[in-house]
Amino acid sequence: MAWEICCNRDCTVCSSKNLRHFPRRCVVNPYVREDNGIRYVEKRRIMDLMYAIINMGGMYICFACCMIVAAQRPSYGQKYLLMTNVCAFIITVGDALEFFAKTQEAALVATKMAYVGKMHIMLFALLFVTGFTQVGMNKKIAWALELYNTILLAAVMTCENHSLFYASISYKLLPGGRYILELEKGILFYAWAAEMLVGICGYCFIALKGGVLKGSKESKLRGTLIFMAALLPIVLLLIYMAGFFPDFDPTTLATTIMSVCFLVAIKRYGLLDAVQLAQERVLEDTKDGLIIVDDKQDKILYMNPVAMTLLPQLKDDRKDEVIEKLFSRQENVLDQNDRHYEIRISKVTGRAHGRENVQAYIAWIFDMTFINQYTSEMIKLKEASEQASIAKTNFLAHVSHEIRTPMNAIVGYSNMALRTQDTKDVNYYLRNIKEASNTLLDLINEILDISKIESGKMELVDVNYSFENMIHEISSMMGAQAGKAGLALIIEIEPDIPKWLCGDRVKLQEILTNLISNGIKYTKAGSVSLRIHMRGRTEEHVMLHIEVEDTGIGIERKNFPLVFGKFEQFDNKKNYQIEGSGLGLSIVKSFVEMMGGHITFESEYGRGTKFMADIWQGIGHREKTDDKDIVPDDENIQIQPGRILVVDDNDLNCDVAKGILCCLGMQAEAVRSARECITLLEEGQRYDIIFMDHMMPEMDGVEALHEIRSKGGEIAATPIVLLTANAVSGVKEQMIEEGFDDFLSKPIDISELRGVLIRYLGVYQS
Repeated sequence: MAWEICCNRDCTVCSSKNLRHFPRRCVVNPYVREDNGIRYVEKRRIMDLMYAIINMGGMYICFACCMIVAAQRPSYGQKYLLMTNVCAFIITVGDALEFFAKTQEAALVATKMAYVGKMHIMLFALLFVTGFTQVGMNKKIAWALELYNTILLAAVMTCENHSLFYASISYKLLPGGRYILELEKGILFYAWAAEMLVGICGYCFIALKGGVLKGSKESKLRGTLIFMAALLPIVLLLIYMAGFFPDFDPTTLATTIMSVCFLVAIKRYGLLDAVQLAQERVLEDTKDGLIIVDDKQDKILYMNPVAMTLLPQLKDDRKDEVIEKLFSRQENVLDQNDRHYEIRISKVTGRAHGRENVQAYIAWIFDMTFINQYTSEMIKLKEASEQASIAKTNFLAHVSHEIRTPMNAIVGYSNMALRTQDTKDVNYYLRNIKEASNTLLDLINEILDISKIESGKMELVDVNYSFENMIHEISSMMGAQAGKAGLALIIEIEPDIPKWLCGDRVKLQEILTNLISNGIKYTKAGSVSLRIHMRGRTEEHVMLHIEVEDTGIGIERKNFPLVFGKFEQFDNKKNYQIEGSGLGLSIVKSFVEMMGGHITFESEYGRGTKFMADIWQGIGHREKTDDKDIVPDDENIQIQPGRILVVDDNDLNCDVAKGILCCLGMQAEAVRSARECITLLEEGQRYDIIFMDHMMPEMDGVEALHEIRSKGGEIAATPIVLLTANAVSGVKEQMIEEGFDDFLSKPIDISELRGVLIRYLGVYQS
C-alpha cells in the first residue's frame, strides 16, 4: 500500500491511541500506522475523502441548480435545461450512493441509478442548445435517440444477466468495508460511449457557432459558458481515459462543472431571462442594421449581424471614417448592391449627477428597397390608372361620336319619312336609314371584337371553306363600296392556291374587308388592290401572302407607331369627313397574330399605303355540310313556302321577324315565351322551322331546345334556328354544339335569312 506522512497531529483519522508494535497499525482504523514515532496515513484514504467531498458537493450543487432553473419562467429552453440538470443530479446521487455502498448489491443498484441520468443527459442537453441557438432539432432524430437510449438503459438494468453492456462484473472490498465495482466493458458500453462522444461534439459545435461566435458581448459570454459546460467535462473524461488517474472517476466532477456553468450563465448573464433574451433576439434577427457607439462616437459598443454585412468596413481600419460619416447628420441614405437604405440616428440618454446626459448614439439602418419598389409600382399603377381613365374617356367620347353620327341619320330620316307621303322620298329615306344602320352595326361588331380580344376570350374557329367563294363575296361587297367612292377595286389571286382551305374563314374575311375598307376610306381617286399569292406550302398547310395597296393619302412617318393603335386617326383636320371607329387595323393585327402570322406596311405620304400580311391556312377539302358555300345567293330564286314560328319575348322583334318572313312568302306566327312554343307543339301544331330567341325570362332558348328535343318523334325533329342579339365571336359555334340547327344574329340580315330558309325548305324547281 502507498503511505504518506500525516502532518496533522490532530487529524481525526490518526486520533486513535490504540497503536500496536511496529509496524504499529491502528486497531480501530486500518488506514493508520506509526513507524519510528511518525504516523502515516494510506493515500487511498485521502482520495476517498476527496471523492466524498466531490460526490456530496456535486450532489448539492446539482440540486441547487435544479431548484434555480425550476424557479425560472417556463419556456422551451427552461424545460430542457431543467431536465438536463435533473439528469445531472441523478448521476451525482447514484455516484454518491455507490461510494457509500457497504454491500455488493447496493453498489450495483447505485450504478444502475446513475445510468438513468447518464442515458438521457446528452439528449436533453442537445435539445436545450439547439433551442437556445435556434438551430432546431428534428423530432424524428430526438425520438430515435430516446429509443436508442432506452434500449441501452434496459441493457444496463439487466447487466448481471448478460455480457452485452459489461462483459464481467466483480466486487472489491476496500479497507473500511466499502465495496467498489470492477467492470469490464462490453460492446453496448462502447456504443453508448460513441453516442456520448458524437453528442458532446455536436453540442460543442452548435454552442460555438450559434452562441460564441455571434451576437452581442453578453450573448457571447452566455454562449461561452454553455460551450464550456460541455468542453470542460470532455477534457476531464479524456484525461481519465488516458490513464492519468486510474482510481478517479470524474463523472460527478464533470456533471458538477456543467451545472456550475449553467448556474453562472443563469444568475450572472440572464440565460433564462425571457425578456432579455427576446430583446437580444429582436436585435439579432431584425432585418435592419443596428450600430451603437459611445457618447464620443469613437467606439463601437454593439452592432448586429445585418450592420456587419452592410458595412464590412466596420471590421477594419476604416471604421472611424464610416462612423463619422454615419453619425454626421440625423438622416442619411445609403445605396449599396442595388439596394437602398435609410439611416436614422437617435440618442441614448441617462441621468447622472442630477442631469440628463448622452450616454450613447444609435444608428438604425432600414432597408427601404421594398418600400421604394412598392412606391415606384404605385406610381406606375397610378399613371396606368390615369392613362386608362383618359383612354376610357376618349373611348366614350369617340364611340359616342361614332354612334351619334349614324343615329342622327336614322332618327332624322325616320322623322322625315313619317312627315311625307311621297313614296319616292320615303324610299330614299329608308335606304339612307338602312345604310346608317349598317354603319352602326359595324361599329358595334368592332367594339365587341376588340373587347373580346382584350379579355383573351377571342378564339379561332377552324372550318373547311371555299376560298374562291370567299373572294367572290369580298369582291361583290367591297366592289360596290369602292364603286360608290369612285374607285376601282383590283383583285389578283394566284391560281395555284387550293380551292378549299381550312381555317377561321370569318376572321380571314374580316381581315381582308377591313384592309380594303381602310384603303377605300383614305383614297380619293385611283384604286385599291388586293393581291394574294402563296409564299410557302407543305403537305397540310399553305402560307398566304396578302397585299392590300391603295393610292390614297398615305401616312406620315411620325405616325407609323400609331397605325395599329385603337381609335387612331391621322390628319384629323384633313380627314374630318372620314367616318370610322379607328378599331379596324387594331382588330386586323390581333386576328393575324392569332392565326400565327404577322403584318407590316409601307407608306409614302401623299402617294399611298401598302399592307402586307402572311397567314398560314390548312389545306381543306370540300364538305357537303358547308352550306354557306353551296346556298345560292340570287335574290330572284323562289323559296318554297313554309310554316314558321318565331319565339321572342320582345314585341318589336316578333313583328320585325314576322314581317320579313311574310315578305319572303312564309306563313309566320309568333309567341312571346318558350313555354307557349312548347304548349303549341304539345297541342299538335307543327312548324317547318322554329326561330328561337336566346335570352328570355322563365325559360331561355337553350332550355327550350333541350325540352323540345326530349319530346322525341316529329316534335324533336323540327329544325330550330337560334335568333339572338348575342353576336359575339364564338357564340355561334357554342350554340351549334348545344344542338341548334342553325344560327342568325340580330338585326336580321335578309340574305342570311334567305340562306337558312333555302337550306331547310328548298327552292322552286323550274
